[in-house]
This record gives sequence, C-alpha cells and structure tokens, in this order.
Amino acid sequence: MKLVISLNNKSRLYDYHDMGIRYYIIGTSYSLYTPHILSIDDIKEMILSYPDCYFYVNLNALYDQNEINDIELYIDSLSYIGVSGLLFQDFGILQIVKEKGYDFDMMYAPETLNTNAQSINTLSNLGITSAFLSHVIPLEEQVNIKHHTTIPLMMFGHGVEYMAASKRKLITNYKEASQKAFDDDHLMIQDRSSKKKMYIFENNRNTLIFTEERLYTLDLLNQIHDMDYLYIETLFMDDNEAIEVASIYSDALSSTNYNRDVSDLRALLYQMYKPLGRGFLFDNTVYKLEDVRKIDNEKRESNH
Repeated sequence: MKLVISLNNKSRLYDYHDMGIRYYIIGTSYSLYTPHILSIDDIKEMILSYPDCYFYVNLNALYDQNEINDIELYIDSLSYIGVSGLLFQDFGILQIVKEKGYDFDMMYAPETLNTNAQSINTLSNLGITSAFLSHVIPLEEQVNIKHHTTIPLMMFGHGVEYMAASKRKLITNYKEASQKAFDDDHLMIQDRSSKKKMYIFENNRNTLIFTEERLYTLDLLNQIHDMDYLYIETLFMDDNEAIEVASIYSDALSSTNYNRDVSDLRALLYQMYKPLGRGFLFDNTVYKLEDVRKIDNEKRESNH
C-alpha cells in the first residue's frame, strides 16, 4: 500500500520525499478544493526535480460548459510536462483525455459515488484506470469492494472529511444579508443535532463544508493493507501537522508488525491535540436496496 499526500507546500516536498513518499496530489485553480494552488511552472519544476515521484493533478470539480475550452488547454499543458495522472469526477475530463489520446492514470474521484464493486468494474471499461473509494461507507464495505474490483483503489486514510458543497456563495450572501463582519479564515459552523463543529469556506467555485475531526486509520492498517493507495488530506493542516502526520503513517507502513508497533505512533497523533474520529468507517449503511423496497411497500399499503 502506497501513501499519497495532498501537497500543501511545495517547499516541503523534500521532507515528504525523505520519508519515502512518492505519490502526490496537486491542487490547481480548477480543483473542487485544495490545500494549496500550484501553477503549471510549479508542477513542471517538481516533476523535473523529483523524477522518481508520481504527481496527480486534482481536476475533481463539475465544470460549466464555458470552462471546457480552458480546461482542454490546461490538460494539454499537463500532458506536455509529464503529469502521471488526473483525479476527476466530471466525465467531460475523461472524454477530453480519450479524444486526445493522452496516457494519464485516470482516477475517478467523485466524493460519494464509488460505493460498490460492480459500478467501478463497469466504469473501468470506459477508460477509468483507478478509483478513489467513497469515505461515507463502512470500512467492511470498502475492503469488500477492493476484493471484487479489477483496478487500483485509493482509500481515505487521514484528514478532514468533505461533507457538503454548494455553488452558491453562501458566506458572502450571509454577510450581505446579516450585515455582519467576520473573518473568513477557519470559519466554523456547528451542527444542531450532534453539536459537532465543522469548517466552512468559500473558494472561487463553491462553498464547502468539512469535518473538524480528522479521520484516522493508523491502527487499522492490518485490515486495509490490500488497498493500493492510502490518502492523507492536508486541508486545514499547517506544515508541522501535515509533516508529522505523514511521518507517522510512513513509519507505520514501513513496520513489519502493524499491531505491535502502532501504539507508540498512535500516541503521537493524540499529542497533536487535533480532534480525531472514525467518520463513517464503523457506521452501518442506513439504506440498502431491500430497505428501500420495504419502505415503498409499507407506503403503498398505508395508502390503501
């Protein structure tokens, strides 16, 4: 299993490289969200400086028609500089790559849709060469999908989790309607039912909401070791936290006995005083097909 980092600081790439990490997700102005935006020149420089690394560019937004020409030119540039792969959810991105004949690893990365092996296997026939599993399904189901798919899979391993997005400028609209002035940096909202706090922010595309808790899987490596990639999301991490987390997971993955050696490393995670959680890993799926059918039948009976 290979460790993958969303790169939050180009100048610290050497730190990650020294840990043995070779896979990186790069954010751009076309990304749905990213801890840092890098230019084509930045990406080219990294590719030339670290030829043993694999750089994937995050093009995982849903794009308007008026953006397609610009994105096509951008993908042309990525091909010229030798980017390894693209993360995407808009099938327009896949179509552009297929029409151009480019040789990217095309990782299908919608936030919530990769939830079963059948769909992933079917999509692989359309040109998808790897996939990012949804983080909103239980661990058991993610492992089961891995055992029944034919392409490499990436699993969310550590970091804040995406919860919702809107193309509306919700924060800007709220400021205008309420006439309140406040700092947008690390702005948080609180869920009324669970009382949990969440990050909310705007970028040039969306308003996005993320958990404050960092999902962690450090002590689950024995269960997920068959996954091809384990992803660390560095959004809302400063340099020190990102490097420390990457180092902890890198050390754990290099261990010969996960259960024996992980306890001290887990203590280091807790010492960072960042809220940790399990996300949806141990929640049961709320609705399965048979449940939906049962509910529909009950509704029909009650109407008669």
